[in-house]
Amino acid sequence: MVKALNCPNCAAVFNPSDKSCEYCRSYIITTDSKQFTYDLNEFKPSYKKIFFHKIEMGNNELPICSGIANIYYSATKSDGGRLLLTNQRLIFCAHALNMNPNLYWEISLKDVDRVENDLNLFISQRIKVFYRKGNETTFVVYGGKTWIAEIEYAFNQY
Repeated sequence: MVKALNCPNCAAVFNPSDKSCEYCRSYIITTDSKQFTYDLNEFKPSYKKIFFHKIEMGNNELPICSGIANIYYSATKSDGGRLLLTNQRLIFCAHALNMNPNLYWEISLKDVDRVENDLNLFISQRIKVFYRKGNETTFVVYGGKTWIAEIEYAFNQY
């Protein structure tokens, strides 16, 4: 884990173990976990903004879970990064070691038709996100069944 980072809101140095910036009171989520589910009671109304790494959450948007993921193109091509599920959208950000380190993908939950689980090499699992407009995107994740359950929960809750 990094010992100090800069706040994506005000650029002040903060310690990730503090979880919030002491200067602007933004809540900054940083985790290297393979998969992590957030306790929504942890997000206090006093936090001015909530960030997942450098992605700012919208009004009334809260993170539900995040984890290591690859956006899957084919058996020989994918980009690694992190997948984040909020109560409003699903977001993928590539990490800096990719050929395409600036890759950013997101979809509003309103635009998702369904998600399906698919086995991938017995260790991780693929989840397929089907859009209402007919497209689809596939991710390789740890705990695919958990991801499916969390996404379905987000559909029904929000």
